[in-house]
Amino acid sequence: MKTVAVLTKNLALKEKLLVDLSVLKYRVQTSDVENSDILITDLDTFRALSRDSLNKAVLVVLNEAHTSMDGTVSDLMGADDILLESYNSSELDLRLKMALIKRGNYEQKSPENVIKIDGMVINFDSYEVIADGKSLDLTFKEYELLKCLVTRRGRVYTRDQLLNIVWGYDYYGGTRTVDVHIRRLRAKLGRYESFIETVRNVGYRFKR
Repeated sequence: MKTVAVLTKNLALKEKLLVDLSVLKYRVQTSDVENSDILITDLDTFRALSRDSLNKAVLVVLNEAHTSMDGTVSDLMGADDILLESYNSSELDLRLKMALIKRGNYEQKSPENVIKIDGMVINFDSYEVIADGKSLDLTFKEYELLKCLVTRRGRVYTRDQLLNIVWGYDYYGGTRTVDVHIRRLRAKLGRYESFIETVRNVGYRFKR
């Protein structure tokens, strides 16, 4: 179990991170940064840190106002990745794992986290999908859609269910978003596109 240090004066963000990290099964520290595997902090706190002394992965959380501020990019020098405050827990988990992999501080994949279906391999640890020996360039949402469908093969998901699972309950876009991403995912799956079946007037399922 990896240890995540949370360092921020933003109480709402801190509370959200503590809940999400607990659900994702990370050990959490709110003061002992030195003995953690990765640090999550906000931009203002990160600016004040002595970055030369940081010897661990750092994830900086930004709010939407930061993304339009001049100078933000230079302020982020030394960070491994960024995350918007509007993140969902799946994205948080992905960015933490990718930052740890980048630093060489993540456990090797375990067999139970790999699904093989014909010539397609889905690795839940590395967030990689390989079809006929070729790594597919999936977006985060496309990967999450595939992961949702493939882990419950045969189950039919409505568009609303997929929207809630992948985009989160606070997403205000319509279910047409799901159809667009499914179409793009199928195109990237190539000869395996038929694995994702449309259930008329209901939604989608992975039928293999």
